[in-house]
Amino acid sequence: MKAMILSDLLTVKKYMKQQALLYTVIVIALSIFMGNIYMIVPFLGVMMPFSLAFTLLAYDERNNWEQFRLVLPLSRRNVIAGRYASLAIVLLFSIVLGLAACLIVVAASSFIPNIPELFGLSASFSAQEMLLSAIAPVGMICVMLSITLPLIARFGMTKAVRYVPVFFLVVILLGVGSGEVFKLDFGSFMPFLNTVGSMMETVAGTFAIAGIIIAVSAVIYLASCMLSVKLYAKREF
Repeated sequence: MKAMILSDLLTVKKYMKQQALLYTVIVIALSIFMGNIYMIVPFLGVMMPFSLAFTLLAYDERNNWEQFRLVLPLSRRNVIAGRYASLAIVLLFSIVLGLAACLIVVAASSFIPNIPELFGLSASFSAQEMLLSAIAPVGMICVMLSITLPLIARFGMTKAVRYVPVFFLVVILLGVGSGEVFKLDFGSFMPFLNTVGSMMETVAGTFAIAGIIIAVSAVIYLASCMLSVKLYAKREF
């Protein structure tokens, strides 16, 4: 598994540097223009892992590395587990990069107050909102990868890209239409939303929400990994 992780990270090393620089410049410019520094971490935390995941998968298929790995002392379980672990590392790197970029913007706002676009960004800085902006992409990218990777493990990159958009479209349509089909009363969710809102007003509540998101995301990601292992074991090359 360690060999798989190292292989993945070496493969995307060049592209990670390029995307880190490009995405960071773009999102910092957008955040200053829109006056919202809390968009930096979610942008980097979602875009980089998802983009690099498809870069890895495309390289596998284009260079026939999937077949090559099968003749190495790597089990299919090691291949899948290593891929999930390497993408988790990329996610962690993206979150740290986003936090660093956000702090740079806040610092620039504090030390260069004469620039109108930067004015007020440091004054509106909130550690709690920063924490939530860092945790949100964890949940989003874990769900996105948890849906995408099993499909690719079963069908391969070329075939899976035909199914992934359809799958997400079906999920969205079901979500939108569930109120009519299942006669759901969305007003019944208001007490829950109010509770979450009240929790977010305190530091302890914010940490609790962050812990719940991380725990749920980890469970979903682990379950997806286990499913991918089973699907990849049945795949023929």
